[in-house]
Amino acid sequence: MKLFGLDSQSSMIRFESADAYVVAGALVGEENLLVPGGVKARWLGLRLRFKVNEDSIINLENEADGYVLLKSNTLGRVFDGSYNEEAVRDEVRTEVEVKLTEAYRAINAKDSLLLIDGPIFPTPRVLTMVGNPYAGVYEDFIKRRVNAVNGIQAVGVVKRISQSTYYSRCKGFSVDDDTLIKNEAVKQFGDRRFFTAMAGPLEITINGHTKHAWYVASRIGKEINVIRVEALNADLAEKGAIRSAAYMGMDGVPIPISIADRLSRRLNASLTRLLASLSPLRLTYEGLEGLSRVMRESE
Repeated sequence: MKLFGLDSQSSMIRFESADAYVVAGALVGEENLLVPGGVKARWLGLRLRFKVNEDSIINLENEADGYVLLKSNTLGRVFDGSYNEEAVRDEVRTEVEVKLTEAYRAINAKDSLLLIDGPIFPTPRVLTMVGNPYAGVYEDFIKRRVNAVNGIQAVGVVKRISQSTYYSRCKGFSVDDDTLIKNEAVKQFGDRRFFTAMAGPLEITINGHTKHAWYVASRIGKEINVIRVEALNADLAEKGAIRSAAYMGMDGVPIPISIADRLSRRLNASLTRLLASLSPLRLTYEGLEGLSRVMRESE
C-alpha cells in the first residue's frame, strides 16, 4: 500500500497594526504538492487592529488573489482585535489542510493511505460551551474536515497526547494517556530496546460526531514514543495504526508525516521571513521575537 503524508506548519508575527498568521502545508507521496504552490488556498490570515468597512475587505481579498483570509467563513466577522487568536490560526490551518486533502482526492491514488498530522477532526473544549460563538466555528471546522476525508482512506496521527485522557478514562485511571500506555508497554516488554505495540480500539464522540482510534507505542533505543491514530470508521483506524507502526521513524512519527513536517516547516519559515521583509508595516518587539523563533525551529 502506498502512503502519503500531510502536514501544515503555522506561525504568527505581530505588526504594529495587524497580526499575520502564516500556514504552509505539504502533501508528500507518489506526488508532492505544497501550499502555497501547486494547491491554491488562503494561507495567510490577517487579524486587524483597526475597524474597516466590508467593501475594503472585499477589495483587499480580491487584490490578494485568493491567498489572504480576512474574515471568518462561519461567523462572517472580520478578524479584528476582538476575534480569538487561536480561532484565526485554526481557520487558516483548516483551509490549508482541507485543500490539500481535496488535492489528494483529485490524485485518485489507488491502494493508498493518507496520514494526516493531527486529529482527523478537532475536539476542543469550546464545543461543549453553550452560547459561546466559537463553538459554531469549531463545529464548522469538524464538518469541513469530515467532508474532505469522506470516501477516501485517510487517518489522523496525533503526536502529542500528554494532555489526552481518552484511553485512561476507559481503563479507569486518572493519569494521561501517554503515561499510562508507556507504563503498560514497559510492563509487557521490560527493558527491550526495540518494540512496537498497539492499544485499542476506542470511540471518541462529541456533538454527534464519532471517530475511532488506536494507540501505537514504539521504542527504538531509550525513548518510548506514543501516537494516536484516528479515522471515521473502526476498520480504517486499525489499518492506519498498523501501517503507522510499520513505518515508524526514529522520532516515533510515521516517516511520511516526518517528511511533510520538514517541508512545511521550512516553507513556513521562508514565507514568514519574506512577509516580514516585504511588508510596509513595522514589526513589534513581539513580532521580532516570533520571527526569530520561527527561524530557530526551521533549522
